[in-house]
Amino acid sequence: MSLVEPMSEGLDKTALDILSNRPLGHIEHRKLDALLGGVRQYLCIVPGGPGTGKTTFMQQIADGWAIAGHPVVIFEGELGRDSMLAKSLTRISGGELTHDDMSGDGMSEDKRGLFKKVLDIYARSIAERMFIAAGEIKNAEMKRTIEEVAGKFGEPPLVIVDYAQIVSLPQDLRIADERIGLKLVASELRRIVDETHCPLFAISSINRVNYDKQTTGLQAIGGCNMFEYSADLVMSLSIKGDKPDERNANMMEEKRPVIASVTKNRYGSCGVVEFEFNAPAATFTEIG
Repeated sequence: MSLVEPMSEGLDKTALDILSNRPLGHIEHRKLDALLGGVRQYLCIVPGGPGTGKTTFMQQIADGWAIAGHPVVIFEGELGRDSMLAKSLTRISGGELTHDDMSGDGMSEDKRGLFKKVLDIYARSIAERMFIAAGEIKNAEMKRTIEEVAGKFGEPPLVIVDYAQIVSLPQDLRIADERIGLKLVASELRRIVDETHCPLFAISSINRVNYDKQTTGLQAIGGCNMFEYSADLVMSLSIKGDKPDERNANMMEEKRPVIASVTKNRYGSCGVVEFEFNAPAATFTEIG
C-alpha cells in the first residue's frame, strides 16, 4: 500500500471540503468578526496580561453565541459557575446590577427584582445552550465533553478553555519539564479541533517581560511556542497606551481602552480592533 497518493485521488472530496468550509456563525463585534473570518473550525489562542479582561471578553462572545442559538462549552479553571453567571447577569443588566449588589450583605427590593428579571432573561436565552465545566481542566475529558454536547445539538459547540497553561495532563504524562507538558497540551488542543470540528478559543497567559507592552507578539505566549505553531489564529488583548505610564493609568480606569490584535490568521487578515472594556458592566464595546 502506497504511503502517499496523488491529488487526483479524492480530488472531488477535497474540493468539496473547501466549499463547505463556511463560518458556523458570527460574533457581535463586527470589525473583529470580519478579521477572524467569522467563527469556524479553528484553534484561536487569546493571550493577554492581567487586567485586560480576557475571561470577560470570551464569555461575552460565548453568551452571544448561545443567544444566537448555538451550544457553548467553557472549561473554566479559575472562576466558579456562580462567578461566571454573575458576570453574565451584570452584562445583561447593562451594568445596573453589579457584583457588589449580588455579593453584598443585603439586596434592596429594587435590586432583587432586577436580579430576578435578568436571571429570567439568562434562563430563556442562554442557559439551555451554555455548559460550564468549572474546576480542574482535565485533558482526557475535554474531547468526550465536546462530543457529547455536539451530539445533543447536532453541531459542534463553541469551546473556550480558560486557560491553556493550567490544562492538566494524565498522570503518566505529568513530567518535570513544564515546557514539554505545555507542548503536549498545545498538541492536544490542536487534535481536539481537528477531530471534533469545533471552534476552540484557548485563553493564554503571557510572559512577564511582555506585561508592559501595548501589543504582544507571537513570542509573548506564555510557557511554550508550540501554542503559536498549533494555532490557526492568535488574538492578543492589551491595554492601550503609547507609554508605560499611560497604560498603567488606563489599567486603573473602570472603562479601559483595550486593543485586540490579530497577529496570526490562516483564514483572514491580521489587524487591530479597539474596544472599550467597561469592567463594572463586564462588557466590551467596539470603538468606531
